[in-house]
Amino acid sequence: MHTAFADATSRLGCVPADSAAKAWGHGGRTIGAPVTTSYGTAWLRVLEAPAGKEGGKLWTGSQEAAAILPAEIPRPRLLESADWAREGYAYRAELSSYITAPVCSPTPDLTEHITLPGAWWPRLRQAISAVAATQAPADRSRVITQDYIHRTIPRYLGDVGTDTTVRRWTLAHGDLHWANLTSPELTILDWEGFGPAPYGFDAAHLYAYTLLTPGLATRVRDTLADILATPDGRLAELTVAVILLQAADRDPIHARLAPHVREHAQRLLENQRASRTS
Repeated sequence: MHTAFADATSRLGCVPADSAAKAWGHGGRTIGAPVTTSYGTAWLRVLEAPAGKEGGKLWTGSQEAAAILPAEIPRPRLLESADWAREGYAYRAELSSYITAPVCSPTPDLTEHITLPGAWWPRLRQAISAVAATQAPADRSRVITQDYIHRTIPRYLGDVGTDTTVRRWTLAHGDLHWANLTSPELTILDWEGFGPAPYGFDAAHLYAYTLLTPGLATRVRDTLADILATPDGRLAELTVAVILLQAADRDPIHARLAPHVREHAQRLLENQRASRTS
């Protein structure tokens, strides 16, 4: 991957920034770092796959997002890309605008209170709405499948007493959490996994990752109340809950979130039952 990164700088006419540490993606399948170009600093990301197995959702995500998302959504801009193969592997290099604002958290969950500018919140709300209002590419895979929702909600939450069929699918970032958001200027990072999801998925996802900081969780819920306080939004919340509970078996971040997520899901179900009997 280090060799591929060097190849990418040559192909795209840039050089690594001085003493910049490289960031690795899940499983070492991607590598990224700031680079210097003729027009300033940019971010270079390189993806790798065995030759013949490149493609798919994560491979094409950044380019498809760049092609269809409205300019109003605050995100890095894809500047250039290059594809090549070497010694049985395929590579894709993507050069994007460099975001100077730091991420809100080094981990997806928010473990301590942070102060965000007042204008940050409506901009987040507008961005989530703009994504959901965008028509998804016809061949773009869903963030989560209907079959998964039918199978996994009963497995982790039991009989929820309601139909788990998603009635409304809209475009979503698909991984909206605090390590993919910057402040004080809002930028939403890492679009490669975007796709259709249950309406309210992004709002539910961000809220769940805020449960360790109750004050900010309340602010998230207040900001996105018109999305979450709907039958579609509640199903999105239950869907996110089981995704995170399943992930708790695999890593410590989701393990520490799990009790809070389970408590939140049970509260949603209790409120749902109470509304039926009132």
